[in-house]
Amino acid sequence: MKKLLVIIAICISITGCPGGKRAPKTRLTFINGNHICFSINKNDILKYYTIYSSKAHQISIVTGSGYGDLNASYPDTCMNIKWENEHTYVIHYGLNGKEYVHQFDIDKNGKLINLGER
Repeated sequence: MKKLLVIIAICISITGCPGGKRAPKTRLTFINGNHICFSINKNDILKYYTIYSSKAHQISIVTGSGYGDLNASYPDTCMNIKWENEHTYVIHYGLNGKEYVHQFDIDKNGKLINLGER
C-alpha cells in the first residue's frame, strides 16, 4: 500500500495538477473574400479580438480591439481585412464570455485553408 501511495505521489508530481486557464476552443469565423464576421447572430456579443499573421516565422498583429469590453453585436462584429497570400493567420476572440481561436492559411492562389480541429 505504501508503494502505491509513493507511485501516485510521483505521478502527480511529474504530471502536475490540472488547473490554469484552458486553451481556447476552435471556432471558425465567417470569411468571404476580405470580409470577416466573428458572428452573424445579433444575440452574440463580441468582447475582444486580435488577428495575427505570420510568414517565414515573422509574427505581426494585423488588428485588434485590445482586451477591453468591446460589447459589439452583428453587424458590428464584421469588418474588412486585406488577407495576404502565403500567410498564416490566427484569430483570437471572445464571444459570449468564451474564448475562441480560428487558424487558417491563405495559399499562393488566395485560397483559404482552415487549420486545427473543427
